[in-house]
Amino acid sequence: SLLPATVHGICSLLGVTEELEQAGFVVKRGGAFRWGRNPEPWTFSFSVSSKFATEGSTAYQVERSKFDQILLENARRKGVDVREQASVVDVLEDGGRVTGVLYADEDGVRREIRARYVVDASGNKSRIHGRVGGKRHYSEFFRNIALFGYFTGGKRLPAPNEGNILAAAFES
Repeated sequence: SLLPATVHGICSLLGVTEELEQAGFVVKRGGAFRWGRNPEPWTFSFSVSSKFATEGSTAYQVERSKFDQILLENARRKGVDVREQASVVDVLEDGGRVTGVLYADEDGVRREIRARYVVDASGNKSRIHGRVGGKRHYSEFFRNIALFGYFTGGKRLPAPNEGNILAAAFES
């Protein structure tokens, strides 16, 4: 689930706006929340007023695998050396700065690669993050988890909110 700043800001800067439009993702104009015992959701719109509703006041519900592939292929087209089916084994440093990685390719062969910038896009189980002394700080207030899933046969919210995200919170 993307926000307008991602779609019309970051994705525009990356040059993938047209691909997002053609991907067939569900258009999202805002969201709805259902908290605790109150069964009535409250909704919000990305546009301050219908008079200000523009293309920039929408976002998309994306299928992550499809969205990630769009971003990956765009990076490749822009000259990024993408290594798939590779596993980082260690971090290479020079003068206290990460300058590359030692990785195992899809055949298990260990290889070194160096770059001006090293991006760790491996998610919350990052080996690089821990290796360079990074620590995750979790909010003591928000002790919760988020679950998501893809469903078939579900009912949508009434128009014009049919593509909006619905977030429900339950008391434990």
